[in-house]
Amino acid sequence: MFKNLNLSKIFYLIVLVLVVLAFGLFVAHSYFGTEYLMPTRNILPPASLFMNEDKDTFTVALISDTGTHNHVLEKTIDAAHKNENPDFIMYLGDLVSDRRPANFYWMLHEIERHLAGKPFYMIPGNHDIEKRGNIDKRYYHAVMGPSYYWFGYGDTLFIAMDSSDKIEEEQFEWLADTLKHVRPLFKNCILFGHMPPKNVPGAEKHRMADDDVQKFESIIRGHKIDAMFFGHVHYFSKDEFAGIPIYTTPSSGQTARFTDTGKFGYITLRMGPHGVEDITPKYIKFSGPRREYLEAWFVRYVFTQRVRELINVITIAAVVFFIASIIAKHYARCRK
Repeated sequence: MFKNLNLSKIFYLIVLVLVVLAFGLFVAHSYFGTEYLMPTRNILPPASLFMNEDKDTFTVALISDTGTHNHVLEKTIDAAHKNENPDFIMYLGDLVSDRRPANFYWMLHEIERHLAGKPFYMIPGNHDIEKRGNIDKRYYHAVMGPSYYWFGYGDTLFIAMDSSDKIEEEQFEWLADTLKHVRPLFKNCILFGHMPPKNVPGAEKHRMADDDVQKFESIIRGHKIDAMFFGHVHYFSKDEFAGIPIYTTPSSGQTARFTDTGKFGYITLRMGPHGVEDITPKYIKFSGPRREYLEAWFVRYVFTQRVRELINVITIAAVVFFIASIIAKHYARCRK
Protein backbone atom coordinates (compact mmCIF):
# COMPACT_ATOMS: atom_id res chain seq x y z
CA MET A 1 0.00 0.00 0.00
CA PHE A 2 2.81 2.45 0.89
CA LYS A 3 5.30 1.01 -1.57
CA ASN A 4 5.06 3.87 -4.07
CA LEU A 5 4.45 6.54 -1.47
CA ASN A 6 6.97 9.38 -1.80
CA LEU A 7 7.43 10.52 1.79
CA SER A 8 9.92 13.19 0.78
CA LYS A 9 7.37 15.00 -1.42
CA ILE A 10 4.66 14.65 1.22
CA PHE A 11 6.96 16.17 3.84
CA TYR A 12 7.90 19.00 1.45
CA LEU A 13 4.19 19.69 0.89
CA ILE A 14 3.57 19.78 4.65
CA VAL A 15 6.48 22.21 5.05
CA LEU A 16 5.02 24.46 2.34
CA VAL A 17 1.59 24.50 4.03
CA LEU A 18 3.11 25.26 7.43
CA VAL A 19 5.28 28.07 6.06
CA VAL A 20 2.29 29.67 4.30
CA LEU A 21 0.20 29.33 7.47
CA ALA A 22 2.91 30.86 9.67
CA PHE A 23 3.44 33.73 7.22
CA GLY A 24 -0.31 34.37 7.01
CA LEU A 25 -0.63 34.47 10.79
CA PHE A 26 2.37 36.80 11.02
CA VAL A 27 0.90 39.24 8.48
CA ALA A 28 -2.54 39.13 10.10
CA HIS A 29 -1.07 39.60 13.56
CA SER A 30 1.01 42.54 12.37
CA TYR A 31 -2.07 44.21 10.85
CA PHE A 32 -4.37 43.60 13.77
CA GLY A 33 -1.60 44.50 16.17
CA THR A 34 -1.60 47.98 14.63
CA GLU A 35 -5.36 48.19 14.17
CA TYR A 36 -6.60 46.74 17.46
CA LEU A 37 -3.83 46.14 19.93
CA MET A 38 -2.29 49.61 20.09
CA PRO A 39 -3.79 52.65 21.82
CA THR A 40 -5.60 55.03 19.48
CA ARG A 41 -4.94 58.09 21.63
CA ASN A 42 -2.94 59.27 24.60
CA ILE A 43 -4.79 57.46 27.38
CA LEU A 44 -2.57 58.49 30.25
CA PRO A 45 -4.49 60.28 33.02
CA PRO A 46 -3.79 63.97 33.75
CA ALA A 47 -1.84 63.20 36.90
CA SER A 48 -0.94 66.32 38.93
CA LEU A 49 -2.20 68.70 36.23
CA PHE A 50 -4.23 71.89 36.70
CA MET A 51 -6.78 72.18 33.88
CA ASN A 52 -9.27 74.91 32.95
CA GLU A 53 -8.49 76.79 36.14
CA ASP A 54 -11.03 79.55 35.44
CA LYS A 55 -13.92 77.14 34.86
CA ASP A 56 -16.35 76.80 37.76
CA THR A 57 -19.26 75.13 35.96
CA PHE A 58 -18.83 71.73 34.29
CA THR A 59 -20.25 68.22 34.13
CA VAL A 60 -18.61 64.84 34.66
CA ALA A 61 -20.02 61.46 33.57
CA LEU A 62 -19.15 58.66 36.01
CA ILE A 63 -19.16 55.15 34.51
CA SER A 64 -17.90 51.77 35.73
CA ASP A 65 -18.06 47.98 35.54
CA THR A 66 -18.22 47.07 31.86
CA GLY A 67 -16.28 43.81 31.88
CA THR A 68 -15.45 43.96 28.14
CA HIS A 69 -19.14 44.29 27.18
CA ASN A 70 -18.42 46.97 24.61
CA HIS A 71 -21.94 47.42 23.24
CA VAL A 72 -23.30 48.51 26.62
CA LEU A 73 -20.45 50.92 27.28
CA GLU A 74 -20.81 52.43 23.81
CA LYS A 75 -24.53 53.02 24.43
CA THR A 76 -23.77 54.49 27.85
CA ILE A 77 -21.21 56.93 26.45
CA ASP A 78 -23.59 57.90 23.62
CA ALA A 79 -26.37 58.59 26.13
CA ALA A 80 -24.08 60.72 28.29
CA HIS A 81 -23.00 62.77 25.27
CA LYS A 82 -26.57 63.26 24.09
CA ASN A 83 -28.08 64.14 27.47
CA GLU A 84 -25.29 65.90 29.39
CA ASN A 85 -22.38 66.54 27.01
CA PRO A 86 -19.88 66.03 29.86
CA ASP A 87 -16.54 67.83 29.95
CA PHE A 88 -14.86 64.51 30.66
CA ILE A 89 -15.64 60.91 31.58
CA MET A 90 -14.30 59.36 34.77
CA TYR A 91 -14.24 55.58 34.63
CA LEU A 92 -14.23 53.83 38.02
CA GLY A 93 -12.81 50.42 37.13
CA ASP A 94 -13.55 47.01 35.61
CA LEU A 95 -13.31 48.09 32.00
CA VAL A 96 -12.25 44.55 31.05
CA SER A 97 -12.93 41.02 32.22
CA ASP A 98 -9.27 40.23 32.93
CA ARG A 99 -5.95 42.05 32.83
CA ARG A 100 -4.55 41.10 29.41
CA PRO A 101 -3.29 44.21 27.56
CA ALA A 102 -5.19 43.12 24.44
CA ASN A 103 -8.45 43.51 26.37
CA PHE A 104 -7.69 47.15 27.20
CA TYR A 105 -6.54 47.98 23.67
CA TRP A 106 -9.58 46.36 22.06
CA MET A 107 -12.02 48.14 24.38
CA LEU A 108 -10.34 51.51 23.85
CA HIS A 109 -10.40 50.90 20.09
CA GLU A 110 -14.12 50.09 20.20
CA ILE A 111 -15.18 53.13 22.23
CA GLU A 112 -12.88 55.65 20.51
CA ARG A 113 -15.43 57.07 18.07
CA HIS A 114 -18.10 57.19 20.78
CA LEU A 115 -15.88 59.37 22.98
CA ALA A 116 -15.94 62.02 20.26
CA GLY A 117 -12.70 63.52 21.52
CA LYS A 118 -13.82 63.75 25.14
CA PRO A 119 -11.18 62.93 27.79
CA PHE A 120 -11.53 59.46 29.29
CA TYR A 121 -9.81 59.06 32.67
CA MET A 122 -9.67 55.75 34.50
CA ILE A 123 -8.74 53.95 37.69
CA PRO A 124 -8.47 50.14 37.95
CA GLY A 125 -11.07 47.73 39.22
CA ASN A 126 -10.38 44.24 40.52
CA HIS A 127 -10.97 42.68 37.07
CA ASP A 128 -8.50 45.10 35.48
CA ILE A 129 -5.65 43.70 37.59
CA GLU A 130 -6.73 40.07 37.99
CA LYS A 131 -6.61 36.93 35.88
CA ARG A 132 -7.72 33.59 37.29
CA GLY A 133 -7.22 34.84 40.82
CA ASN A 134 -3.70 36.18 40.21
CA ILE A 135 -3.22 39.89 40.94
CA ASP A 136 -0.70 41.79 38.81
CA LYS A 137 -0.89 45.55 38.19
CA ARG A 138 2.05 45.71 35.78
CA TYR A 139 -0.19 45.22 32.74
CA TYR A 140 -2.60 47.97 33.81
CA HIS A 141 0.30 50.36 34.45
CA ALA A 142 1.88 49.54 31.09
CA VAL A 143 -1.30 50.33 29.16
CA MET A 144 -3.26 52.84 31.26
CA GLY A 145 -0.57 54.57 33.33
CA PRO A 146 -0.67 55.25 37.09
CA SER A 147 -3.43 53.60 39.10
CA TYR A 148 -3.87 56.52 41.52
CA TYR A 149 -3.37 60.23 40.96
CA TRP A 150 -4.91 63.67 41.46
CA PHE A 151 -5.72 66.44 39.02
CA GLY A 152 -7.36 69.84 39.17
CA TYR A 153 -10.25 70.83 36.93
CA GLY A 154 -11.54 74.34 37.41
CA ASP A 155 -11.70 75.00 41.13
CA THR A 156 -12.19 71.32 42.00
CA LEU A 157 -9.58 68.80 43.11
CA PHE A 158 -10.23 65.28 41.84
CA ILE A 159 -8.52 62.47 43.74
CA ALA A 160 -8.48 59.13 41.92
CA MET A 161 -7.68 56.25 44.28
CA ASP A 162 -6.76 52.67 43.53
CA SER A 163 -9.04 50.53 45.69
CA SER A 164 -9.06 47.58 43.30
CA ASP A 165 -7.30 45.41 45.87
CA LYS A 166 -5.55 45.72 49.22
CA ILE A 167 -4.42 49.35 49.55
CA GLU A 168 -0.69 49.67 50.04
CA GLU A 169 0.82 51.91 52.70
CA GLU A 170 2.50 53.97 49.99
CA GLN A 171 -0.87 55.00 48.59
CA PHE A 172 -2.22 55.92 52.03
CA GLU A 173 0.81 58.15 52.57
CA TRP A 174 0.24 59.73 49.15
CA LEU A 175 -3.44 60.34 49.97
CA ALA A 176 -2.62 61.96 53.31
CA ASP A 177 0.01 64.15 51.66
CA THR A 178 -2.37 65.15 48.84
CA LEU A 179 -5.12 66.15 51.25
CA LYS A 180 -2.68 68.09 53.40
CA HIS A 181 -0.79 70.00 50.73
CA VAL A 182 -2.95 70.01 47.56
CA ARG A 183 -6.50 70.11 48.95
CA PRO A 184 -6.15 73.69 50.34
CA LEU A 185 -5.47 74.96 46.79
CA PHE A 186 -9.00 74.13 45.64
CA LYS A 187 -12.50 75.18 46.58
CA ASN A 188 -14.04 71.72 46.07
CA CYS A 189 -12.84 68.13 46.34
CA ILE A 190 -14.20 64.92 44.79
CA LEU A 191 -12.75 61.46 45.47
CA PHE A 192 -13.04 58.37 43.25
CA GLY A 193 -12.34 54.69 43.85
CA HIS A 194 -13.47 51.22 42.80
CA MET A 195 -14.28 49.21 45.93
CA PRO A 196 -16.26 51.37 48.38
CA PRO A 197 -15.24 51.68 52.03
CA LYS A 198 -18.71 50.87 53.26
CA ASN A 199 -21.16 48.02 52.78
CA VAL A 200 -23.87 49.58 50.71
CA PRO A 201 -27.30 48.00 51.29
CA GLY A 202 -27.46 44.57 49.66
CA ALA A 203 -23.74 44.28 48.91
CA GLU A 204 -22.30 43.11 52.22
CA LYS A 205 -19.06 41.68 50.83
CA HIS A 206 -18.28 44.26 48.18
CA ARG A 207 -16.05 46.69 50.05
CA MET A 208 -12.49 47.41 51.14
CA ALA A 209 -10.75 45.23 53.72
CA ASP A 210 -11.47 46.15 57.36
CA ASP A 211 -8.03 47.58 58.12
CA ASP A 212 -8.09 49.60 54.87
CA VAL A 213 -11.47 51.05 55.84
CA GLN A 214 -10.19 52.23 59.22
CA LYS A 215 -7.03 53.76 57.77
CA PHE A 216 -8.96 55.39 54.92
CA GLU A 217 -11.48 56.95 57.30
CA SER A 218 -8.79 58.33 59.60
CA ILE A 219 -7.05 60.02 56.65
CA ILE A 220 -10.04 61.61 54.87
CA ARG A 221 -11.99 62.80 57.89
CA GLY A 222 -11.86 66.57 58.35
CA HIS A 223 -10.55 67.49 54.89
CA LYS A 224 -13.84 68.75 53.43
CA ILE A 225 -14.37 66.24 50.68
CA ASP A 226 -17.63 67.15 48.94
CA ALA A 227 -18.52 63.68 47.62
CA MET A 228 -17.02 60.24 46.95
CA PHE A 229 -17.87 57.88 44.09
CA PHE A 230 -17.15 54.16 43.76
CA GLY A 231 -18.04 51.29 41.43
CA HIS A 232 -17.83 47.54 42.01
CA VAL A 233 -21.32 46.86 43.38
CA HIS A 234 -23.11 47.20 39.99
CA TYR A 235 -25.97 49.41 41.14
CA PHE A 236 -26.64 52.97 42.19
CA SER A 237 -26.71 53.78 45.89
CA LYS A 238 -26.36 56.84 48.08
CA ASP A 239 -25.04 56.75 51.64
CA GLU A 240 -22.58 58.49 53.96
CA PHE A 241 -19.11 57.63 55.19
CA ALA A 242 -16.95 59.68 57.58
CA GLY A 243 -19.51 62.46 57.24
CA ILE A 244 -19.09 62.53 53.45
CA PRO A 245 -21.79 61.67 50.86
CA ILE A 246 -20.84 58.43 49.10
CA TYR A 247 -22.31 57.09 45.84
CA THR A 248 -21.92 53.90 43.84
CA THR A 249 -22.37 53.78 40.08
CA PRO A 250 -24.71 51.57 38.07
CA SER A 251 -23.17 48.85 35.89
CA SER A 252 -22.30 49.57 32.26
CA GLY A 253 -22.07 45.96 31.10
CA GLN A 254 -21.47 43.58 33.97
CA THR A 255 -24.51 41.93 35.54
CA ALA A 256 -26.49 44.55 37.46
CA ARG A 257 -27.47 43.74 41.04
CA PHE A 258 -30.22 44.39 43.56
CA THR A 259 -32.31 47.50 42.83
CA ASP A 260 -30.67 47.95 39.42
CA THR A 261 -31.28 44.39 38.21
CA GLY A 262 -31.70 44.42 34.44
CA LYS A 263 -30.57 48.06 34.12
CA PHE A 264 -27.40 49.79 32.94
CA GLY A 265 -26.41 53.38 33.43
CA TYR A 266 -24.09 56.07 34.76
CA ILE A 267 -24.01 59.04 37.14
CA THR A 268 -23.81 62.70 36.19
CA LEU A 269 -21.97 65.08 38.48
CA ARG A 270 -22.58 68.76 37.86
CA MET A 271 -20.30 71.30 39.49
CA GLY A 272 -21.18 74.99 39.74
CA PRO A 273 -19.98 78.22 41.35
CA HIS A 274 -21.13 76.98 44.75
CA GLY A 275 -19.74 73.45 44.49
CA VAL A 276 -21.76 70.31 43.81
CA GLU A 277 -25.02 71.28 42.14
CA ASP A 278 -26.43 67.91 41.14
CA ILE A 279 -25.69 64.18 41.34
CA THR A 280 -28.12 62.03 39.38
CA PRO A 281 -28.13 58.42 38.19
CA LYS A 282 -29.13 58.00 34.54
CA TYR A 283 -30.24 54.72 32.97
CA ILE A 284 -30.08 53.70 29.32
CA LYS A 285 -32.36 51.61 27.16
CA PHE A 286 -30.47 48.55 26.03
CA SER A 287 -31.34 45.26 24.35
CA GLY A 288 -29.40 42.71 22.33
CA PRO A 289 -25.93 41.19 22.81
CA ARG A 290 -23.76 43.04 25.32
CA ARG A 291 -20.58 42.63 23.28
CA GLU A 292 -19.35 41.75 19.79
CA TYR A 293 -18.64 38.18 20.82
CA LEU A 294 -16.93 36.90 17.65
CA GLU A 295 -14.68 39.93 17.20
CA ALA A 296 -13.96 40.06 20.94
CA TRP A 297 -12.87 36.43 20.94
CA PHE A 298 -10.86 36.81 17.74
CA VAL A 299 -8.95 39.89 18.81
CA ARG A 300 -8.62 39.19 22.53
CA TYR A 301 -7.71 35.53 22.31
CA VAL A 302 -6.17 34.95 18.89
CA PHE A 303 -4.25 38.17 18.21
CA THR A 304 -2.38 38.29 21.49
CA GLN A 305 0.64 36.41 22.84
CA ARG A 306 -1.06 33.16 21.81
CA VAL A 307 -0.68 33.82 18.10
CA ARG A 308 3.04 34.49 18.48
CA GLU A 309 3.39 31.24 20.37
CA LEU A 310 1.42 29.48 17.62
CA ILE A 311 3.70 30.94 14.92
CA ASN A 312 6.72 29.64 16.82
CA VAL A 313 5.20 26.15 17.10
CA ILE A 314 4.32 26.08 13.39
CA THR A 315 7.82 27.26 12.47
CA ILE A 316 9.42 24.54 14.58
CA ALA A 317 7.10 21.94 13.02
CA ALA A 318 8.04 23.17 9.53
CA VAL A 319 11.75 22.76 10.35
CA VAL A 320 11.12 19.25 11.70
CA PHE A 321 9.23 18.18 8.57
CA PHE A 322 11.88 19.78 6.34
CA ILE A 323 14.61 17.73 8.05
CA ALA A 324 12.36 14.66 7.81
CA SER A 325 11.93 15.25 4.07
CA ILE A 326 15.72 15.37 3.59
CA ILE A 327 16.14 12.14 5.58
CA ALA A 328 13.32 10.46 3.62
CA LYS A 329 14.87 11.54 0.33
CA HIS A 330 18.29 10.24 1.39
CA TYR A 331 16.73 6.95 2.57
CA ALA A 332 14.91 6.54 -0.77
CA ARG A 333 18.18 6.99 -2.69
CA CYS A 334 19.98 4.45 -0.53
CA ARG A 335 17.32 1.83 -1.29
CA LYS A 336 17.66 2.19 -5.04
